[in-house]
Amino acid sequence: MSKIIATLVAGMALVLSIPNASATDIPVLTWEKGKEHNIVLGGYGIVKDWKIQLTSISGTPLDFTMSRKEARGFVVYSINIPDKYPSGIYTVETKSSAEGSKIVAGVRIVPISNFNLIQIPVKLFIILITVILLISTLSISRMKKYERIEYLRSKLKPAPSGFLALPYRFRNSAVEEIHKSIFKFQLIREGELLHKFSPIAWAVLPWVSLIIGAGVASNEHMAQGVKLTPVVVYAAVAVIGLLDPFSGFMAGTGFVFIHAITGNISSVRSVMSMTAICLGWFAPGLISSFYADALNKDRYSLFFKRFLPDLLASTLGGLVFFTFELLTNSFADHRGPISADGYLIPTIYSILVFARISGEKFLNKDLHQTGENYQIRSLTLKRVISPRTILFISCYIAGSIYIWTESAIFAIEIGTIISVPLTLLMVRFENPVISIFKKLERNIFMETVVLGLIAYLVFNYIQTLPIEVTQKGRMIIGYSAVLLLIHGIYSSIYDSSNREKSSQELALAA
Repeated sequence: MSKIIATLVAGMALVLSIPNASATDIPVLTWEKGKEHNIVLGGYGIVKDWKIQLTSISGTPLDFTMSRKEARGFVVYSINIPDKYPSGIYTVETKSSAEGSKIVAGVRIVPISNFNLIQIPVKLFIILITVILLISTLSISRMKKYERIEYLRSKLKPAPSGFLALPYRFRNSAVEEIHKSIFKFQLIREGELLHKFSPIAWAVLPWVSLIIGAGVASNEHMAQGVKLTPVVVYAAVAVIGLLDPFSGFMAGTGFVFIHAITGNISSVRSVMSMTAICLGWFAPGLISSFYADALNKDRYSLFFKRFLPDLLASTLGGLVFFTFELLTNSFADHRGPISADGYLIPTIYSILVFARISGEKFLNKDLHQTGENYQIRSLTLKRVISPRTILFISCYIAGSIYIWTESAIFAIEIGTIISVPLTLLMVRFENPVISIFKKLERNIFMETVVLGLIAYLVFNYIQTLPIEVTQKGRMIIGYSAVLLLIHGIYSSIYDSSNREKSSQELALAA
């Protein structure tokens, strides 16, 4: 009964706030904040100089953007309602020199109740550009120029004795049991900064993080499970994972364990939400470090060489962090699991990533001059990615798209397309060989910038089309997948062209 009364009062307020001549036959729409909404107007007699605004008596008017004209003369007018825009009753008003002002619809603005990224183009684009940067970087890293990753390793401090020796040995054995991979290499590398300061903290922090992760899950259970993870808590654990990714991984282990034994993992959405949370706690640091190493192998002027690779890597780390934050929101079935209103926390996280990368470089830059014992640890990427990882990424992307679009066929198609450039990372071909590719030098910075620019131009073009927001979202996803497919094929052909040359040189040398 209270809902009916509230609806009647809202309707009366809307009618009283608009001219009587326009009050009849005007639709009343309900729009959620934080999303893009569309109105289709026009026809063969469309007024060319129409200006559409969302207005109210006291609120600040918002302008609609106009699409290109559809073949029958219709135009789609789009508007993004800010997250913090006041709730209430508004009107959609058209203004033109020929017809003056006219109210065409009433709108009730309400808080967001379903964080569906297909209806939030800007944040969907942030996720897609992050995926494009990550997968394209992996495709480029298989090249001979980038396939060897290495770093200077100072002599480790002695292991603690007594009862602290047990957690120390546990961490060593846990990491050693991981099969040889980029993940293992980066876990060891990123953990050595903490070991340099305190072997005791290096041994104990994973156990503390395990308890923290379990504690976060326990507190969430009192507030509807994984559906309410405060952004401050999420970011705090992510900072621990940035300092020591293995500890971030252990926090995720404790988080998942508590939810598993309490029965909160009851749907595909909950599994995908918890996966996004756990990855956000340790993956950004690992990825940004790997990306910084690759960028440092490109050629720059001495001035840019000092800061550009680290700046770009830290920006990517912040994007990865923000992406997992957005994914968690989109999978949860309750409004507001993690606040994603602004970019402040991801920006702060990027600054912390930059500080960590710069600090580690500063501590290690003079190892060969101080007389301190050190060694060079290296890994050659014979295979960039494993079949299990390919399956996980493809299924996770397909599952995400299915949740956003509710189209199984479209989700499977995109998941399949994405799997192709990933699968190409596992194999090396002898053919085809294109001679011009032997003269080209790959550059991760330039290639990712070009791919990002192409994606941005496509995104802006799609935004001008006379279609509604969910169709735009599907097109943006589709074109992003095709862009990665083309780049993956190009990388494979480039690799076969240059590997063939290397084989001939080796044969002659023999």
